[in-house]
Amino acid sequence: MPERQVDRGVVGARFSPYEFTWDWSRSQMIARAAGCAIDDPRDRPLMLPDSTSAGHPMVAFNGALLARNRDEVMERLIGGYAAWQEVGRWGSGHVRFARPLPRAGAARVGCAFTEVGGTSKGHALVRFAFEVDDLAGGGRLAEGWMLLFLLGCGSEALGKLAPPRIAMPERAPDVVVEHDTPPNTTFDWALPSGDWNTTHFETRPGNPAPLVHGPRNMALVLNDAARELAGGQVARLREITLGSLPAPHYPGEPTRTLLWRESADTALARLVVPAGGRRDGGGADKVAIDQIEIRFGGT
Repeated sequence: MPERQVDRGVVGARFSPYEFTWDWSRSQMIARAAGCAIDDPRDRPLMLPDSTSAGHPMVAFNGALLARNRDEVMERLIGGYAAWQEVGRWGSGHVRFARPLPRAGAARVGCAFTEVGGTSKGHALVRFAFEVDDLAGGGRLAEGWMLLFLLGCGSEALGKLAPPRIAMPERAPDVVVEHDTPPNTTFDWALPSGDWNTTHFETRPGNPAPLVHGPRNMALVLNDAARELAGGQVARLREITLGSLPAPHYPGEPTRTLLWRESADTALARLVVPAGGRRDGGGADKVAIDQIEIRFGGT
């Protein structure tokens, strides 16, 4: 792998707006790819074309992800998208939704690099901040940030950039939701999301299979939390904080969503692959996403 170094000068770089559109079918396919089922009465409003429910909130977050992957952003960050596919990952993140997403519409993403840091193991962290505005109805839909993780592209000389640290309960979870992970999971998410990164379709050295999309798994956890805390109303989602993605998840590996009720409108969560279902030979449960805080609002 060629040596690359993230430039501290990326801080403050702001990029041209990115616009995207969505309709009911894209919102429905995202809900389906995240585990919603037509025979579950809590999910049905997200699945039917004549429903008046809001669009799936992950549509807005996915728009920010697509803005992150644009040629302009990746060229400034690491010399292009091909280089990102070799060394890039996304780690922790945060998004706050100002209101429910329209069922169909158009939005504009504004984005910038706001911080950079390095690790003792020679990796780089870059904070990608974004805001998503409604082009049709006006006003803010969402805002937040992601930490972009670049393998072997930094050092402690870049300074410190601390990801969020959410204290997880030591008690047993209040709810456990079991999921299968079908072989075509990566295709089912790429189709509505537009994320065709080859890491989700090619088996790379050291991996037993391609990687399941992190945003798909986040949507899975959000839908589980919505059923338990918000009567299935994913549109009540107001805020997500994600601490880390400590281990890769592969198609065919089942998952468990562990949920802790912190209050009527707040949950903590973790997504785990049970030891018996691992494809990588590990002998213990594997945490795929950790330190998730989910907040709901409205009625």
